[in-house]
Amino acid sequence: MRAILGYIVNMIPYMVITIPIYLLIRFVYLKSKHKKLNWHHEVVLFLFVIFVVGLASQTIIPKFETGIGGFKIVKSGIHETNLIPFKVLFETYNEVFVNGYINYFLINFLGNIILFMPFGFIIPLLWKVSDKKVIVIGFCSSLFIEICQLFLTRGTDVDDLILNTLGVVFGLLCYKLFYKKFNNKMDKFRA
Repeated sequence: MRAILGYIVNMIPYMVITIPIYLLIRFVYLKSKHKKLNWHHEVVLFLFVIFVVGLASQTIIPKFETGIGGFKIVKSGIHETNLIPFKVLFETYNEVFVNGYINYFLINFLGNIILFMPFGFIIPLLWKVSDKKVIVIGFCSSLFIEICQLFLTRGTDVDDLILNTLGVVFGLLCYKLFYKKFNNKMDKFRA
């Protein structure tokens, strides 16, 4: 649990810096298009952008340290690449049931699924797009992260791509369940 809190704490500065920048850009965009303001759409879009920035801060944005000498990029860590599909299943079993390390399951397995569920839920909530397009957007977002991680001191893993895409599908299924029950209320989020 401490590791998960650490990730969340590390996201906060990036998210806070994003808030005024996003609000300024969005305000200018809406003014230039003379669009009627849909507050439901704007609030969820704002939260989604902040979430994506937080996700990027933990996956593709280099870590920075500050000190007397200024800023420096932290280059600690070992880069590992896994191109063997479903290797994570065996590693998770070994870590949880052999070594008793539940955090591996929570962070590496469930975390990769849960982190991409918002893509599957929020994208169709905000815009009218096909299920296939939602899944492709989520897959391509995850693929982009994994490709970027090839050049960083972070692991690149085909299983992350699989689990992230599975998270998009789960998010989409959740959206469909909510939409079936609350469709008249959920339509007001679309631009």
